[in-house]
Amino acid sequence: MSKALPAGSRLHLPVGTEALRELRHDLRTPINAVIGYCEMLIEDAGAAAPAGFLVDLRRLHAAGRRMLRLTNELFSDRPSPLHQLTCQEVLRVCRTPASEVTTLCARLEQPARATGLPQAVSDLQRIAVATDRWRKRIEEMLAAHCR
Repeated sequence: MSKALPAGSRLHLPVGTEALRELRHDLRTPINAVIGYCEMLIEDAGAAAPAGFLVDLRRLHAAGRRMLRLTNELFSDRPSPLHQLTCQEVLRVCRTPASEVTTLCARLEQPARATGLPQAVSDLQRIAVATDRWRKRIEEMLAAHCR
């Protein structure tokens, strides 16, 4: 993120507006890719996958679901404990599952290559790109709506 968030700044979103709905939609789009590719990978890997591979795929899927829950809660008209956090804290909370996804994708690529799952490697790369897109969009949104 190029612009530092002011210390103690709070998120001020356009509550109940079309702009807020569009923001939620923009943020859900890459998350849907993360979750969808994870589900396909879990289904395709099946019993032939190395033992830890499926465990990590499920962790990857769970991190994607956390990203979705954060997005839904943070960009909701309803009160949320997330709305009480400073913008810096919100950013840290959002970066946690995104970092986990990125780390898991990198870790899973090697066993996917070793077991001859080239489509899995490609899908893992797509998940990493979608996660980076989500993280950057969160950062842009915070830079625009924190004061």
